[in-house]
Amino acid sequence: MRISLFALTILAGCTASLLAGESNGTYRSHALTLDEAVQIAIKENPNILRQVQELKRNKGLVYQAQARLFPQVTGNVSYTQEDPGLVSNSTGGRSTNIDLLTLQGGAIPLSSLLSSQRSSTENWTVQIQVTQLLYDGGATIASRRAARINEDAAYYTLRDTIDSTVETVRTQFYQILLDKALIQVQEESVNLLQSQLEDQTSRFDAGTVPQFNVLQAQSQLQNQIPQLITAQNNYRIAQVQLAKTLGIPAGRQYSTDDPLPVAGRLTYTPITYDLSSALITARANRPFLKAQRSNVLSSVEQITVAASGWKPTISANIGLRQTNNPRSSQLDNTLEGWFFGFTGSWNIFDGGSTYGNLKSTRATLEENKVTLDDSTRQVELDVSTAVDNLRQAQETIVATEKAVQVSQEALRLSNERLAAGTGTQLDVLTSQTNLTTARSNLVQAQFNYIAGVAQYQFAIGTETRYNDMFDSPDKRPATLTNWEANKALRSRYDSPLDPDKPSTTKAKKESLSPPEGKIDFSND
Repeated sequence: MRISLFALTILAGCTASLLAGESNGTYRSHALTLDEAVQIAIKENPNILRQVQELKRNKGLVYQAQARLFPQVTGNVSYTQEDPGLVSNSTGGRSTNIDLLTLQGGAIPLSSLLSSQRSSTENWTVQIQVTQLLYDGGATIASRRAARINEDAAYYTLRDTIDSTVETVRTQFYQILLDKALIQVQEESVNLLQSQLEDQTSRFDAGTVPQFNVLQAQSQLQNQIPQLITAQNNYRIAQVQLAKTLGIPAGRQYSTDDPLPVAGRLTYTPITYDLSSALITARANRPFLKAQRSNVLSSVEQITVAASGWKPTISANIGLRQTNNPRSSQLDNTLEGWFFGFTGSWNIFDGGSTYGNLKSTRATLEENKVTLDDSTRQVELDVSTAVDNLRQAQETIVATEKAVQVSQEALRLSNERLAAGTGTQLDVLTSQTNLTTARSNLVQAQFNYIAGVAQYQFAIGTETRYNDMFDSPDKRPATLTNWEANKALRSRYDSPLDPDKPSTTKAKKESLSPPEGKIDFSND
């Protein structure tokens, strides 16, 4: 049997190695597309997986908060056994042999009479009790409502995490394409400088140019090679950064110089945008703001919980009890029946504990309202920044495209002038440097615009093309149920102030009021 277990262990290890090798190959069997990268990130990204577990934790808190609203059924069983010397009787625990009664049949010892009244040394009780909370100042209802609001906030945070992850994946994916394009630019520059060096070397051998021209071309080439090396290194670093975001283990990535090849190219496709409408869309759609608003609603409910310390708590109890007869030494001689009653408590004076708790809770509410107000301004800043970046990148693309055309023409003319003997080698090298710079600026501007589009769509909460993949059962974390995924989908469009949300009218009104001490402006 031991040999079989050993063989099974070896087989399992070999199978795991084969599976690991197969999984290793799937990441590099073909160039990764952007859609595939997003799908992997949604299923494997640590931030999303952590938020899924946070969602489940909040769901558990909902069950915990509402438990007191339901009847509590408890069963108790007890059994005790005592030393006979601890059991008292009608003579104070001492036996007697004095004959107190004399009948026709003879005398009856008193000890025999008392023995029938001796208590049992063994006792047992079986009890089933149902307890129902009747009133606690609204604390339990408010706690349940706050827990459900926190659960909604967890769904909003999950959607925001998905949007943020998708935006990060898109940016890192485009960064790889940018570094790949920069490598091509540097390689073209190195190749041109290499041909220039070869041309000047042949001219020097023919005696038509001085050795200085050769040294100058060689110096320019050697200065360009480190930039190519840097571009290649940045390309590899961008790949492993994307691999980390996708949750791909490091051991599967660092074994080659091309750890995570991607497919695609930087494509400049202008989009239409409007700042005023984008700000309105962002305030309505961003899950981040919905989560902050839910924190305010939850804080309002916590005030009710804190104020309940000044109110009484009343519960009703009903149940059945069966126990042995304490006057009998026979365990099967039982007593059974029902019981019913009420219990209540009221902290008449608690030393200011409730007052302090209420004061702290109100301060937390105002703090969350300030956070919501600041978060709104942050979202507005994100949108404005994204619009400005798009505008800058678009204008830069137009300028750099013109610069590339001019630099290409300048390089052509400088080569012709050098061949005709009217130009200098320095003119050619300068034109080549200007062309390399213009090409690098162009691909950088294209990247800035494409990444700006991803930033803009994230800022206004319209990452619909990519994060809707999350709604497909085969493209989301396996730990998320269908019901949870569907609710996460709804959380993208609903508002924490919807009528069917678990918040009171007071909570909605409080959440819309500005924080204490804030100056109201007419455009707020």
